[in-house]
Amino acid sequence: MRDNFGKACGGQIDGILGIDLLEKMGLTIDLQRSVAQFGDHSGNDSEKNRMVDFEASMGHCVEAFNAGRAEELRDCFDSEIVLYTSGGEFRGRDEVLEHLNKRFLYLQPHPHFEMTIRDMRLVGDAVWHGFDYRIESSDLHIVGRGMMICRRNGGRWQFLNMHNSVAQPELGG
Repeated sequence: MRDNFGKACGGQIDGILGIDLLEKMGLTIDLQRSVAQFGDHSGNDSEKNRMVDFEASMGHCVEAFNAGRAEELRDCFDSEIVLYTSGGEFRGRDEVLEHLNKRFLYLQPHPHFEMTIRDMRLVGDAVWHGFDYRIESSDLHIVGRGMMICRRNGGRWQFLNMHNSVAQPELGG
């Protein structure tokens, strides 16, 4: 079906956003002015509370990675997560965790992940943000840039989509 839409539109279609999803995201579309606006931009308390909750959840996930606690990290990923890295594309919680285990979590001492947020947007129960990151251990030094989308699922924030690129060649310790 996607191929038919893609042919009709003249390119590959990765997905279609339905009106139900757009409504959940708080999207307002003004067709006469060709403008789309996401969410409530008033900075209200509800938005601030969601951001505090989001930052606490993500902090917990970084701590789990840094300590090599794979089972704790599992809860940080949405079941439909997609992770794009220079090492491949990983779909679903199990594939992502297998990749992280093979690539990082088995190392001793555990690598340290550090993230600096560049941009962040709250869109309903989703957060989009761009970031710079470092992953370091005695045998590993990776510096890169990424973008991720997280969504609140069952009352907890989870990673839904992550794109990571390496900004400089990986160096040994």
